[in-house]
Amino acid sequence: MSTHVATRGNTESSRTTQQKRGCLFTVGRVLKWFAIFLVALIVLGIGYQTVATELDKGKYSPRGQFYTVNGHQMHMICMGEGSPAVILEAGATAESLWWYRIQQQLAAHTQVCAYDRAGLGWSEVAEGPRDPLTIAADLHKLLQEAGVAGPYVVAGHSFGAVWARIFATQYPQEVSGVVLVDSTVIPRRDDYPSWKTFNDIVQAALWLMSRTGVLRLTVANQFEVSGYPRDVALELSARQALNQTFDTSYAETIAAMTAFIDSAASSENLGDLPLMVLWAGAGPMSSDQQAEIRAQTAGYSSNSATQMIEGADHGSILGNEAYAQQVTDAILDVIAAAETGQPLAQ
Repeated sequence: MSTHVATRGNTESSRTTQQKRGCLFTVGRVLKWFAIFLVALIVLGIGYQTVATELDKGKYSPRGQFYTVNGHQMHMICMGEGSPAVILEAGATAESLWWYRIQQQLAAHTQVCAYDRAGLGWSEVAEGPRDPLTIAADLHKLLQEAGVAGPYVVAGHSFGAVWARIFATQYPQEVSGVVLVDSTVIPRRDDYPSWKTFNDIVQAALWLMSRTGVLRLTVANQFEVSGYPRDVALELSARQALNQTFDTSYAETIAAMTAFIDSAASSENLGDLPLMVLWAGAGPMSSDQQAEIRAQTAGYSSNSATQMIEGADHGSILGNEAYAQQVTDAILDVIAAAETGQPLAQ
């Protein structure tokens, strides 16, 4: 009896072992084919990104002029006539064409120039670090090379809003007003470690999306949804999807973040310079966050005004014609304040 029970136990144990091995074999095969599929998908994505990038090269051409700045070519487009000239600073991953509507609107009133930072849009990649002071020096030299005389009203969107006030701090005698359009909020030194951990994950994902063409697919309709004309939206999408765009943005906003934090903190006192702060009404922040940040940015100057553009989000505040007109009107208000010496109306 005991021998029979033992034999039956051994048989069941053997059957269980075989079942486990069978399950492991099946799981192994599934993982193997999934890995093959994933590698094939990545290879196809890289191929798609490479071919699409080459095809885009023949579709578009620069709209402005090129100038040699500190050993590299930079692209800038200027329109209109008059003073003070308005200088438009695009945000991270962005270029001069983001300002398409506002530049068209402003050109009827004064000279307005939008430019591509090194490595973005049509400007060449520059060697060395891309910290905020280097970027400010590049812009200053570019304006000199192009013969665009000050004083300037500098307007920036997103990260560009921070670069705008850094430029104003570096060249205070040449700036008569500043406009911040839905500004990025730069973390403090104390907040940087947790901010960096989160952004390292985001940047790794974006790097993979950029290289495999996924980013190209996701931005395809982004600019039309934001309100840009179709031909402009297609060009913006093509430039946004370049690997070089991601690499430059990483160098400017991640690799140089500690320098960015210090420069941003040093540019929070603009004296009584006319300062207009614009916010997108449909932004992602809670009302409490908005109130705190609005109070902080309004305090950058003793002559500031804050406006909310209701219905606009971070992209449509520039791309939508009606929202862009409100930005244009705000810039014109800053010009008027700079010329008359009158305080900005709240």
